[in-house]
Amino acid sequence: MARLVAEVMKMKEDRNQNQVSKEHEEEKTIPSSPWKRLIKKKWFFPAVYLIAAALILAFITWYQNPDDYALDADDLADTETQDAVDTSNLTESDTTDDSDAMPVYTQEEEMIWPVALGDEIKVVLNYFDDEASEDEQLNAMVEYDNTFHPNQGIDFAHKNGETFNVYAALSGTVKAADKDPLVGYYVELEHKDGLVTVYQGLEDLQVSEGDEVKQGDLLGRAGRSVFKQDLGVHAHFEVRENGTPVNPYLYLDGEATEESDSAKEEERAEQAEQEADQEEGQTDEETRESSTASQSEDETAGDENESSPESNE
Repeated sequence: MARLVAEVMKMKEDRNQNQVSKEHEEEKTIPSSPWKRLIKKKWFFPAVYLIAAALILAFITWYQNPDDYALDADDLADTETQDAVDTSNLTESDTTDDSDAMPVYTQEEEMIWPVALGDEIKVVLNYFDDEASEDEQLNAMVEYDNTFHPNQGIDFAHKNGETFNVYAALSGTVKAADKDPLVGYYVELEHKDGLVTVYQGLEDLQVSEGDEVKQGDLLGRAGRSVFKQDLGVHAHFEVRENGTPVNPYLYLDGEATEESDSAKEEERAEQAEQEADQEEGQTDEETRESSTASQSEDETAGDENESSPESNE
Protein backbone atom coordinates (compact mmCIF):
# COMPACT_ATOMS: atom_id res chain seq x y z
CA MET A 1 0.00 0.00 0.00
CA ALA A 2 2.77 2.36 0.88
CA ARG A 3 4.47 1.50 -2.37
CA LEU A 4 1.35 2.37 -4.29
CA VAL A 5 1.05 5.73 -2.60
CA ALA A 6 4.70 6.46 -3.35
CA GLU A 7 4.22 5.72 -7.05
CA VAL A 8 1.17 7.99 -7.21
CA MET A 9 3.05 10.85 -5.62
CA LYS A 10 5.92 10.33 -8.00
CA MET A 11 3.59 10.41 -10.97
CA LYS A 12 2.15 13.80 -9.80
CA GLU A 13 5.62 15.25 -9.41
CA ASP A 14 6.58 14.10 -12.89
CA ARG A 15 3.45 15.61 -14.37
CA ASN A 16 4.10 18.95 -12.65
CA GLN A 17 7.66 18.98 -13.87
CA ASN A 18 6.51 18.29 -17.43
CA GLN A 19 4.07 21.23 -17.32
CA VAL A 20 6.74 23.61 -16.05
CA SER A 21 9.18 22.49 -18.69
CA LYS A 22 6.55 23.03 -21.41
CA GLU A 23 5.87 26.57 -20.21
CA HIS A 24 9.59 27.37 -20.32
CA GLU A 25 9.84 26.00 -23.81
CA GLU A 26 6.88 28.12 -24.99
CA GLU A 27 8.42 31.26 -23.51
CA LYS A 28 11.63 30.49 -25.36
CA THR A 29 9.89 29.79 -28.67
CA ILE A 30 7.70 33.07 -28.63
CA PRO A 31 10.04 36.07 -28.50
CA SER A 32 8.72 39.20 -26.64
CA SER A 33 8.08 42.46 -28.67
CA PRO A 34 10.83 45.14 -28.42
CA TRP A 35 8.15 47.90 -27.94
CA LYS A 36 6.77 45.98 -25.00
CA ARG A 37 10.19 45.72 -23.51
CA LEU A 38 10.77 49.45 -24.18
CA ILE A 39 7.44 50.47 -22.65
CA LYS A 40 8.27 48.48 -19.52
CA LYS A 41 11.25 50.76 -18.94
CA LYS A 42 10.67 53.39 -16.20
CA TRP A 43 12.21 56.25 -18.20
CA PHE A 44 10.09 55.69 -21.35
CA PHE A 45 7.04 57.92 -20.63
CA PRO A 46 9.02 60.88 -19.13
CA ALA A 47 11.22 60.86 -22.23
CA VAL A 48 8.12 60.92 -24.49
CA TYR A 49 6.69 63.90 -22.54
CA LEU A 50 9.96 65.87 -22.82
CA ILE A 51 10.23 65.24 -26.56
CA ALA A 52 6.61 66.37 -27.15
CA ALA A 53 7.11 69.54 -25.07
CA ALA A 54 10.28 70.39 -27.01
CA LEU A 55 8.46 69.99 -30.34
CA ILE A 56 5.56 72.22 -29.22
CA LEU A 57 7.90 74.98 -28.01
CA ALA A 58 9.87 74.84 -31.25
CA PHE A 59 6.67 75.18 -33.30
CA ILE A 60 5.44 78.15 -31.26
CA THR A 61 8.79 79.91 -31.56
CA TRP A 62 8.85 79.44 -35.32
CA TYR A 63 5.25 80.64 -35.75
CA GLN A 64 5.78 83.85 -33.77
CA ASN A 65 9.05 84.85 -35.39
CA PRO A 66 8.30 87.77 -37.81
CA ASP A 67 11.60 87.35 -39.62
CA ASP A 68 10.26 84.17 -41.18
CA TYR A 69 7.67 86.25 -43.06
CA ALA A 70 9.83 89.24 -43.98
CA LEU A 71 10.14 89.97 -47.69
CA ASP A 72 13.15 91.63 -49.17
CA ALA A 73 13.01 93.94 -52.19
CA ASP A 74 13.52 91.11 -54.69
CA ASP A 75 10.76 88.96 -53.18
CA LEU A 76 8.40 91.95 -53.12
CA ALA A 77 9.11 92.73 -56.76
CA ASP A 78 8.44 89.12 -57.72
CA THR A 79 5.17 89.18 -55.80
CA GLU A 80 4.00 92.37 -57.47
CA THR A 81 4.91 90.94 -60.87
CA GLN A 82 2.87 87.82 -60.19
CA ASP A 83 -0.12 89.84 -58.93
CA ALA A 84 -0.07 92.31 -61.84
CA VAL A 85 -3.02 92.05 -64.25
CA ASP A 86 -2.62 92.53 -67.98
CA THR A 87 -5.27 95.10 -68.93
CA SER A 88 -4.37 95.25 -72.62
CA ASN A 89 -6.73 92.40 -73.47
CA LEU A 90 -9.67 93.54 -71.33
CA THR A 91 -12.90 94.37 -73.14
CA GLU A 92 -15.13 97.36 -72.49
CA SER A 93 -17.52 95.20 -70.46
CA ASP A 94 -14.65 94.11 -68.24
CA THR A 95 -13.57 97.67 -67.49
CA THR A 96 -17.09 99.04 -66.94
CA ASP A 97 -17.90 99.61 -63.27
CA ASP A 98 -20.72 97.66 -61.70
CA SER A 99 -23.90 99.74 -61.62
CA ASP A 100 -24.65 98.49 -58.11
CA ALA A 101 -21.27 99.60 -56.75
CA MET A 102 -21.37 102.37 -54.15
CA PRO A 103 -19.60 105.60 -55.18
CA VAL A 104 -16.62 106.75 -53.17
CA TYR A 105 -16.68 110.40 -52.03
CA THR A 106 -13.25 111.77 -51.29
CA GLN A 107 -14.03 115.47 -51.54
CA GLU A 108 -14.84 117.12 -48.23
CA GLU A 109 -17.94 119.24 -47.82
CA GLU A 110 -17.74 123.00 -47.85
CA MET A 111 -19.98 124.82 -45.41
CA ILE A 112 -23.07 126.40 -46.96
CA TRP A 113 -25.30 129.15 -45.63
CA PRO A 114 -28.07 127.80 -43.38
CA VAL A 115 -30.70 130.02 -45.02
CA ALA A 116 -31.64 131.06 -48.55
CA LEU A 117 -29.70 134.28 -48.38
CA GLY A 118 -30.82 136.81 -50.98
CA ASP A 119 -33.02 139.83 -51.57
CA GLU A 120 -35.64 138.78 -49.02
CA ILE A 121 -33.50 137.14 -46.30
CA LYS A 122 -30.50 139.13 -45.13
CA VAL A 123 -27.97 139.33 -42.34
CA VAL A 124 -29.35 141.66 -39.66
CA LEU A 125 -26.73 141.11 -36.96
CA ASN A 126 -23.12 140.16 -37.59
CA TYR A 127 -20.51 138.30 -35.59
CA PHE A 128 -18.64 140.37 -32.98
CA ASP A 129 -15.07 140.37 -34.27
CA ASP A 130 -12.30 141.60 -31.96
CA GLU A 131 -10.37 142.87 -34.99
CA ALA A 132 -13.31 144.83 -36.46
CA SER A 133 -13.78 148.58 -36.23
CA GLU A 134 -15.62 150.19 -33.33
CA ASP A 135 -18.69 150.88 -35.45
CA GLU A 136 -18.86 147.26 -36.62
CA GLN A 137 -18.41 146.04 -33.05
CA LEU A 138 -21.20 148.31 -31.84
CA ASN A 139 -23.48 146.95 -34.56
CA ALA A 140 -22.67 143.39 -33.41
CA MET A 141 -23.86 143.87 -29.82
CA VAL A 142 -27.05 142.43 -28.29
CA GLU A 143 -28.87 144.36 -25.59
CA TYR A 144 -30.63 142.22 -23.02
CA ASP A 145 -31.63 143.04 -19.46
CA ASN A 146 -29.92 146.45 -19.65
CA THR A 147 -26.63 144.76 -20.59
CA PHE A 148 -24.81 144.57 -23.93
CA HIS A 149 -23.54 141.17 -25.07
CA PRO A 150 -21.26 140.47 -28.08
CA ASN A 151 -23.01 138.47 -30.77
CA GLN A 152 -21.31 135.08 -31.12
CA GLY A 153 -22.71 134.29 -34.55
CA ILE A 154 -24.78 135.65 -37.42
CA ASP A 155 -28.50 136.47 -37.33
CA PHE A 156 -30.83 136.39 -40.32
CA ALA A 157 -34.27 137.91 -40.83
CA HIS A 158 -36.85 138.29 -43.59
CA LYS A 159 -37.40 141.82 -44.85
CA ASN A 160 -41.16 141.42 -44.30
CA GLY A 161 -40.79 139.81 -40.87
CA GLU A 162 -41.91 136.42 -42.16
CA THR A 163 -40.56 133.05 -41.06
CA PHE A 164 -38.21 131.02 -43.27
CA ASN A 165 -36.51 127.62 -43.41
CA VAL A 166 -33.23 126.88 -41.64
CA TYR A 167 -31.01 124.15 -43.09
CA ALA A 168 -27.95 122.16 -42.00
CA ALA A 169 -24.77 123.93 -43.10
CA LEU A 170 -22.81 120.64 -42.94
CA SER A 171 -23.59 116.96 -42.60
CA GLY A 172 -23.32 115.68 -39.06
CA THR A 173 -24.98 114.23 -35.98
CA VAL A 174 -27.61 116.04 -33.92
CA LYS A 175 -25.81 116.61 -30.62
CA ALA A 176 -28.73 118.49 -29.03
CA ALA A 177 -32.25 119.53 -30.07
CA ASP A 178 -34.33 121.22 -27.39
CA LYS A 179 -35.99 124.46 -26.27
CA ASP A 180 -34.24 127.13 -24.22
CA PRO A 181 -36.17 129.84 -22.34
CA LEU A 182 -33.93 132.59 -23.74
CA VAL A 183 -33.04 131.55 -27.31
CA GLY A 184 -36.08 129.38 -28.12
CA TYR A 185 -35.75 126.10 -29.97
CA TYR A 186 -32.17 125.25 -30.93
CA VAL A 187 -30.18 122.54 -32.71
CA GLU A 188 -26.51 121.64 -32.31
CA LEU A 189 -24.85 119.58 -35.04
CA GLU A 190 -21.57 117.81 -34.33
CA HIS A 191 -19.08 117.41 -37.16
CA LYS A 192 -15.54 116.03 -37.38
CA ASP A 193 -12.41 117.70 -36.03
CA GLY A 194 -14.27 119.21 -33.05
CA LEU A 195 -16.48 121.44 -35.23
CA VAL A 196 -20.04 122.22 -34.10
CA THR A 197 -22.71 124.35 -35.81
CA VAL A 198 -25.50 125.91 -33.73
CA TYR A 199 -28.95 127.06 -34.88
CA GLN A 200 -31.04 129.11 -32.43
CA GLY A 201 -34.22 131.15 -32.36
CA LEU A 202 -36.28 128.47 -34.13
CA GLU A 203 -40.05 128.20 -33.79
CA ASP A 204 -40.05 124.41 -34.29
CA LEU A 205 -37.76 121.38 -34.67
CA GLN A 206 -37.61 118.92 -37.55
CA VAL A 207 -34.85 116.72 -36.06
CA SER A 208 -34.18 114.93 -32.79
CA GLU A 209 -31.07 114.24 -30.73
CA GLY A 210 -28.96 111.47 -32.24
CA ASP A 211 -30.25 111.90 -35.81
CA GLU A 212 -27.83 111.78 -38.72
CA VAL A 213 -28.48 114.71 -41.04
CA LYS A 214 -27.05 115.61 -44.41
CA GLN A 215 -26.00 119.00 -45.65
CA GLY A 216 -29.08 120.98 -46.67
CA ASP A 217 -31.57 119.00 -44.55
CA LEU A 218 -34.34 121.05 -42.93
CA LEU A 219 -33.75 121.63 -39.20
CA GLY A 220 -36.62 124.00 -38.42
CA ARG A 221 -38.08 127.41 -39.16
CA ALA A 222 -37.09 130.84 -37.93
CA GLY A 223 -38.93 132.14 -34.88
CA ARG A 224 -38.63 134.55 -31.97
CA SER A 225 -36.50 134.55 -28.81
CA VAL A 226 -36.53 136.41 -25.54
CA PHE A 227 -32.82 137.16 -25.83
CA LYS A 228 -33.25 139.04 -29.13
CA GLN A 229 -36.75 140.46 -29.02
CA ASP A 230 -35.74 143.50 -31.09
CA LEU A 231 -34.96 141.29 -34.10
CA GLY A 232 -38.44 139.81 -34.24
CA VAL A 233 -38.62 136.65 -36.35
CA HIS A 234 -35.03 135.63 -36.95
CA ALA A 235 -32.55 132.73 -36.92
CA HIS A 236 -29.18 132.69 -35.17
CA PHE A 237 -26.24 130.70 -36.59
CA GLU A 238 -22.95 129.89 -34.80
CA VAL A 239 -19.77 127.96 -35.59
CA ARG A 240 -17.74 126.54 -32.70
CA GLU A 241 -14.28 125.05 -32.71
CA ASN A 242 -13.71 122.79 -29.70
CA GLY A 243 -16.43 124.67 -27.83
CA THR A 244 -15.23 128.20 -28.71
CA PRO A 245 -17.35 130.39 -31.04
CA VAL A 246 -15.49 131.59 -34.14
CA ASN A 247 -16.35 133.86 -37.04
CA PRO A 248 -18.67 131.87 -39.38
CA TYR A 249 -17.36 133.82 -42.38
CA LEU A 250 -14.13 131.80 -42.04
CA TYR A 251 -16.02 128.66 -43.13
CA LEU A 252 -18.78 129.93 -45.39
CA ASP A 253 -18.26 129.63 -49.14
CA GLY A 254 -17.21 132.64 -51.19
CA GLU A 255 -20.36 133.02 -53.29
CA ALA A 256 -22.59 133.41 -50.27
CA THR A 257 -20.07 135.75 -48.69
CA GLU A 258 -20.23 137.96 -51.76
CA GLU A 259 -24.02 138.02 -51.44
CA SER A 260 -23.66 139.04 -47.81
CA ASP A 261 -21.16 141.76 -48.73
CA SER A 262 -23.49 143.12 -51.39
CA ALA A 263 -26.31 143.12 -48.88
CA LYS A 264 -24.12 145.07 -46.48
CA GLU A 265 -23.28 147.56 -49.22
CA GLU A 266 -26.96 147.99 -50.01
CA GLU A 267 -27.73 148.59 -46.36
CA ARG A 268 -24.94 151.14 -46.12
CA ALA A 269 -26.20 152.87 -49.29
CA GLU A 270 -29.71 152.98 -47.85
CA GLN A 271 -28.38 154.42 -44.59
CA ALA A 272 -26.37 157.02 -46.54
CA GLU A 273 -29.48 157.97 -48.51
CA GLN A 274 -31.50 158.27 -45.31
CA GLU A 275 -28.82 160.44 -43.74
CA ALA A 276 -28.69 162.59 -46.89
CA ASP A 277 -32.47 162.96 -46.84
CA GLN A 278 -32.32 163.93 -43.18
CA GLU A 279 -29.63 166.51 -43.92
CA GLU A 280 -31.67 167.91 -46.82
CA GLY A 281 -34.71 168.11 -44.56
CA GLN A 282 -32.71 169.95 -41.95
CA THR A 283 -31.37 172.31 -44.62
CA ASP A 284 -34.90 173.00 -45.92
CA GLU A 285 -36.11 173.70 -42.40
CA GLU A 286 -33.21 176.08 -41.82
CA THR A 287 -33.96 177.79 -45.14
CA ARG A 288 -37.60 178.16 -44.21
CA GLU A 289 -36.70 179.53 -40.80
CA SER A 290 -34.25 182.00 -42.31
CA SER A 291 -36.80 183.15 -44.91
CA THR A 292 -39.44 183.52 -42.24
CA ALA A 293 -37.06 185.57 -40.12
CA SER A 294 -36.19 187.82 -43.09
CA GLN A 295 -39.84 188.36 -43.86
CA SER A 296 -40.54 189.33 -40.27
CA GLU A 297 -37.61 191.73 -40.36
CA ASP A 298 -38.95 193.33 -43.58
CA GLU A 299 -42.37 193.73 -42.05
CA THR A 300 -40.88 195.35 -38.98
CA ALA A 301 -38.86 197.75 -41.11
CA GLY A 302 -41.97 198.66 -43.10
CA ASP A 303 -43.91 199.43 -39.97
CA GLU A 304 -41.10 201.67 -38.76
CA ASN A 305 -41.08 203.57 -42.10
CA GLU A 306 -44.80 204.14 -41.92
CA SER A 307 -44.58 205.50 -38.38
CA SER A 308 -41.68 207.91 -39.16
CA PRO A 309 -43.73 210.50 -41.23
CA GLU A 310 -46.30 210.79 -38.49
CA SER A 311 -43.58 211.55 -35.99
CA ASN A 312 -42.18 214.23 -38.35
CA GLU A 313 -45.55 215.96 -38.62
